[in-house]
Amino acid sequence: MCRTKNGQVLEKTCGQWSLFGFNKGGGEHSANSKPFMLVNAISESRRRRLNMQMTLHHLISRKRHVLHVCFLLLSLISQQRSSITTVPRSCRRLSRNTGWWEKVWTTYSNARFKKTFRISQSTFKFIMNWIGPFLSRQTVTEEPLSPELRLAISLYRLGRGDYLYTIAEMAGLGVSTVCNIVQKVCQVLVDHLWSESVSSFMPKTREEFKKKMLDMEEFWQFPCCWAAIDGCHIPMKYPPGGQEACKEYHNFKNFYSIVSMGMVDFHYRFIWGSCGFLGNSHDAVIFQSTDLWNSIQEGLIPSIGKSVGGIDVPPLIVGDSAFPLRTWLMKPFTNAVLFPKQRYYNYRLSRARMVSEGAYGQLKGRWRVLLCKSESNRGQVRITTLLYMVLHNICIMQGDPISKKLDLSNSEKRSREEIRKLLQEIAQVWGMFHSKPAKSETHYVKSYGLKRKQGKFPNY
Repeated sequence: MCRTKNGQVLEKTCGQWSLFGFNKGGGEHSANSKPFMLVNAISESRRRRLNMQMTLHHLISRKRHVLHVCFLLLSLISQQRSSITTVPRSCRRLSRNTGWWEKVWTTYSNARFKKTFRISQSTFKFIMNWIGPFLSRQTVTEEPLSPELRLAISLYRLGRGDYLYTIAEMAGLGVSTVCNIVQKVCQVLVDHLWSESVSSFMPKTREEFKKKMLDMEEFWQFPCCWAAIDGCHIPMKYPPGGQEACKEYHNFKNFYSIVSMGMVDFHYRFIWGSCGFLGNSHDAVIFQSTDLWNSIQEGLIPSIGKSVGGIDVPPLIVGDSAFPLRTWLMKPFTNAVLFPKQRYYNYRLSRARMVSEGAYGQLKGRWRVLLCKSESNRGQVRITTLLYMVLHNICIMQGDPISKKLDLSNSEKRSREEIRKLLQEIAQVWGMFHSKPAKSETHYVKSYGLKRKQGKFPNY
């Protein structure tokens, strides 16, 4: 309430000021003040109710309009969704070089493709059919690399031995990305193709052992032999672990290495492999530490063989002088002075054992990264070495031979008739040594070498 200059009082009722008259003496209300207040209150309430109804109606109509517009937008998006090209988000500062692999796959001939990746296009497709689903990746930040590109980068690295930085610049990727791709692809190939490409050629039954022995005798003229075993040193840089670790990794060839051991059949195929031993380990100790040695001791080799001179010869494994001598493991004579029969035996054994040397020679010739010192750790070197055996056997299975320029084995196959003729000529020379003492042994050796150069004797 408030008072005016004339002595009247204004009272606020329901938001409105009502005028009350007061006489100067007693301050009584006028007679018509109460009906006037009631009329104002009723009119004010009606006005508020109408305003609320109009506002609510306006909000409802606006909401309907907005929903209608949203429905139209959604219908347009659904109709044009198939034609909309989404641009994936990328956190890369530089763009990828996607044209390299597209150009290689579409324009390269089979000869150029094999020269670049060391395998043919058919072998590449064969590998992709096996491991393609395991190389697929799903990313959010950017478009993932295709499985074909991942395999191509790995084969390029393994086959040519280029630096990771060079491959990264060529493919438009980071150095760490290329390194991770190579490691993951190697692991996938070993995990999913080892049993199919390597372990499946290991004989398990009597018939399989007989077939291996017949093939080895036919191709390399050594009876009762079914496989050859040998080790290989994988070079690596200064190993971690300090001076004590350096002593363990330092081999007799005067460099740091990790030893790989493999068993090869008559056709240069790896039927068993192991890797991860330190460089100063002896081949005999390594072989005796493997599961294959324990399996052979438990009776893996069946009791079959061939009777030679009244002696039953079991299925044999041939190796060099570093391996221990067993009834099922033959090694050459190591005497300083050998008799003719011992020399003859060493020649035949070394000829059969050359299949393992030839297999390792083809590995180093095809996959040139083996000629470089590895910068990876021991576990990664092991996986990579086993991968070489897998790829080597796959190439043999697919009829994908290595180029003669890259083959470091320098081994030649001869027929049984050629070997028999060669051995007869050697026997004649040794017969001259003892039948004609008037002439020196050097004379006959020189004459034999002259005849061999003239083409009268085949080279051996």
